[in-house]
Amino acid sequence: MALFKNKMTSSGVQKGAPKKKLFFQFWEVFGDKFWKFFQINLIFTLFSLPVVTFGPALAAMTQVMRKFSIGEPIFVFDEFKTAFKKNFKQSFIVGLADIVLIGVFLYNLTFYMAAVNEGFGSQNQVLLAVSLAIGIMIYMMHFYIYPQIVALNLRLPQIIKNSFILMIAGLKNSLAALFSTALLFVLMYIGMPYSLLLIPLVPAAWVCFIATFSAYPVIRKFIIDPYYEAKGEVNPEYTRYETNEDETLFTDRGGFEEPTEINPKKNTPVTKADKVKIKGKVIR
Repeated sequence: MALFKNKMTSSGVQKGAPKKKLFFQFWEVFGDKFWKFFQINLIFTLFSLPVVTFGPALAAMTQVMRKFSIGEPIFVFDEFKTAFKKNFKQSFIVGLADIVLIGVFLYNLTFYMAAVNEGFGSQNQVLLAVSLAIGIMIYMMHFYIYPQIVALNLRLPQIIKNSFILMIAGLKNSLAALFSTALLFVLMYIGMPYSLLLIPLVPAAWVCFIATFSAYPVIRKFIIDPYYEAKGEVNPEYTRYETNEDETLFTDRGGFEEPTEINPKKNTPVTKADKVKIKGKVIR
């Protein structure tokens, strides 16, 4: 079965046209979609009000941000609503797990910090550090979990496994998203209580955009692009927002498309690409 479906038909770029670095792409898209972020954040807030729908709402917002990052024009509310329904099952499970994990993390953080402040030894300091490290790791994995849910047809255990691997493989992007979103949280904290008035309008959309814009190129590099390379095709997603970074998973693919044997049924050459088995789903 095909890995991707509903291929994009965007305008793209002319061959040989200069490509922008990811940093400049980010600010170009951010400025272009600035006012839409308020609309998206409000929609996300409304869809998340039942709490248990937090996961599907976040998946839907991730899909919108993914389309923004690859430069595909969309109708925001229609895209959000469609993605909310289409990805409901997996994102609902992840969302419930997220709520539980957030509760456990906050409880552990409060407990160990109180123990450290009361002078209950170095053991609690170690446990506090371990809790923080695990929390940060899980947070960074989420940069990759929701984009995979909306873009790929993989089972949830595979998505979780991939997210851990991609977090490490794309460490530069992971850390960039971590520090950028952490800075946003710090600014929101400093601005309290006035910043609380902005919660329905700003922070979730900005955080989601930063995370998706940083993580999706890594997913495309390690999962999507190799699929098209194996078929001898070019990923149709590439648009004017692409980077000029030399970041390829396979640096030597010489002779990849050379025939290795003859298919007796069709009497046609069989290439190495024909033998590659890739599990996944089409881009939505």
